Amino acid sequence: MYPVERFFTTTTPLPSIPGVVQSLICSLSDEDVELGVLIKQIARDPSLSARVLRLANSSHYGVSRKIGAIDDAVTLIGLNALRTLVIASGITAAFKTVPGVDLDHFWRHATLSAQIARKLGRSMQCNAEFAYTAALMHRIGQLLISLAYPSTAREIAEENRDLSVNELAAIEREHLGFDHCELGAEMARRWQFPAVIHNAMRWYGRPLAAEACPYAGIVHLAAHIAFGIEAHTYDRDIVASLNWPLIEHLVLEQHDWFEEVELARNNEQQMLAAA
Repeated sequence: MYPVERFFTTTTPLPSIPGVVQSLICSLSDEDVELGVLIKQIARDPSLSARVLRLANSSHYGVSRKIGAIDDAVTLIGLNALRTLVIASGITAAFKTVPGVDLDHFWRHATLSAQIARKLGRSMQCNAEFAYTAALMHRIGQLLISLAYPSTAREIAEENRDLSVNELAAIEREHLGFDHCELGAEMARRWQFPAVIHNAMRWYGRPLAAEACPYAGIVHLAAHIAFGIEAHTYDRDIVASLNWPLIEHLVLEQHDWFEEVELARNNEQQMLAAA
């Protein structure tokens, strides 16, 4: 049995997600979605219902009246926004507490990476939902390691700061026989995400590998920018340190990277202000 398979066979309990989240995950590859069924599922979950209504009544949609019904809210925000909201809520709720991990900081980084990835996905004419979701989930393998092996995860974190993804993954494999990229990708596969999403999670540390799909490159660039912003790195230094062979491979040479970093920095400030 391979180490990753052994992890999922012997580690319990593993994080689980609500049925409505699973339905929306399955619908990512299906445009003929039964919205009525999804609306009924959301309506049965008070927490999700509140989130959907809060989004529909936000200033982003500029409605002149109070939206109080779930079906009206879903009609207003649309299927794509509904998927993003519900899937993100379900994934974050699956990890209620993780030993040694500041989950607020973890999910802020994940959300910032996802926002950047969505914009890059649109620039590449890729599926922006897939890009957002893959980036949101790209480090959940680290959460799984911290849940199953808290002391080992703490040791790795304390002794190996400021490493690249590949360097960190090599240390994880030395200690555990697998790394967070492999583990997160397998979790996504078991949650029935589309193949390109678990491929992106598996290969975001090595986005030029032959096995990597374009979404792996998107996640790699998005996470790099997010980490630079969180470290208060100057914009010019973030742009200079980007993986330019990857950018050429993805045909993104003409992308305005300084604008990308500036927008992401503004998004981070908004998230910090809302926290």
